[in-house]
Amino acid sequence: MRWLLLLCIAFSFAIQAKTELTILVGLDKPPYIDLNDSSGYELDLLGLLIKRMGYDPVFLHVPNARIKDLMLDGKADIATLQKPDPQQPQLYYSQPYIRYQNIAASLASKSLQLHQLAQLKPYAVVAFHNARTLLGPEYQQLVPLFMSYQEVANQSQQLQMLLLQRCDVVVMDRNIFYYYAKQAGQSMQLFDLAPVFPASLYSAAFKNIRLRNKFNKALAEVQQEPVFTQLQLKYFSEVNQQLQEPQL
Repeated sequence: MRWLLLLCIAFSFAIQAKTELTILVGLDKPPYIDLNDSSGYELDLLGLLIKRMGYDPVFLHVPNARIKDLMLDGKADIATLQKPDPQQPQLYYSQPYIRYQNIAASLASKSLQLHQLAQLKPYAVVAFHNARTLLGPEYQQLVPLFMSYQEVANQSQQLQMLLLQRCDVVVMDRNIFYYYAKQAGQSMQLFDLAPVFPASLYSAAFKNIRLRNKFNKALAEVQQEPVFTQLQLKYFSEVNQQLQEPQL
């Protein structure tokens, strides 16, 4: 039995020796992720949470579509931007840590008065890459009914197309739209931003339930502190990360 005791001691030291957590995150998507200087709301928030858990964060940037598969292959400790999936019982999901709000943006001068998705049908719409897949069945069914429809990978191009009136509406996340408008020196008063999509809340996924629980505890604590508001004001110029009630 001595060998079993030694094995347990060695395993205990191995756990204690782990000082870093590898986090799978997406590619360049300011103001959430800016690869130019490794900054952005999501990176800063995750870094704060991981340090609160007692570890140093190591970010591994990959396409969003590959995050879950790489996590399942054991390439990291944490997978970001996940929706809880009952088909993956080997993964433990955190409380939501980030909120996206897709909007239909148009020029205020056109007074389109958009309040629901069906009102997009008479217009030329430009959306972000894979929007048809990601924005739900109602949107997918409406796309063929739009006057014209295009998806682009470069989201700054969406803003330029709207300003040049090469489309009537652009579909993108509110904070990303604001970022590119600010970069282009455009006043937000030029635009109408219609929240015709439901907000999307995303969780982090773990294979280790203890790490998941530590993450939830750190998130609940940070949500109650001034830094949570300060990060939003720094990157979004407004507070718009209303998440569900934190659970300790």
